[in-house]
Amino acid sequence: MPKNSKVTQREHSNEHVTESVADLLALEEPVDYKQSVLNVSGEAGGKQKAAEEELDAEDRPAWNSKLQYILAQIGFSVGLGNIWRFPYLCQKNGGGAYLVPYLVLLIIIGIPLFFLELAVGQRIRRGSIGVWHYVCPRLGGIGFSSCIVCLFVGLYYNVIIGWSIFYFFKSFQYPLPWSECPVIRNGTMAGKYGTPEPQLGTQPALSLAGV
Repeated sequence: MPKNSKVTQREHSNEHVTESVADLLALEEPVDYKQSVLNVSGEAGGKQKAAEEELDAEDRPAWNSKLQYILAQIGFSVGLGNIWRFPYLCQKNGGGAYLVPYLVLLIIIGIPLFFLELAVGQRIRRGSIGVWHYVCPRLGGIGFSSCIVCLFVGLYYNVIIGWSIFYFFKSFQYPLPWSECPVIRNGTMAGKYGTPEPQLGTQPALSLAGV
């Protein structure tokens, strides 16, 4: 028997194989114990993180189709400001001349920011507060600020939605209430309701409501 040898017995066999320790060590890969500890811990952490992501993906609701997702994003992006305020701004700022800088800024700034927001939301898969906290804990205040801004926007948007509902039901009357100037007994004067510029305020709704 050679020096520094080890006798191993194969499974399901009575055959004895004699191999030297040097041969056995040659078949094994060198092990760096410090690096192996880091790899093992990192692998365990990676498996745990992957398991959490799979569990989160199962619990998180998803869109049924791409068309549903696209329509939802269009509905989220296009609001009353685009329908109600945009034509007024075009008419006030020169009509077609206003569309030129608007389209340029839309292509350069608006569309890239829109797709950037979608990409960040799909990658991080968190809310407006959690996204900024994930990017940097010190930026978590930006998420809270955006939620506060949405709260204030919702406060005055309720008034605009109320006007829209009010005019919607009033539009079923014939003749339309706004087809002529309102007549106030012993108070209506010619030119009283005429304005050189179109007004977008509460006056039409208040006049129709009799306030």
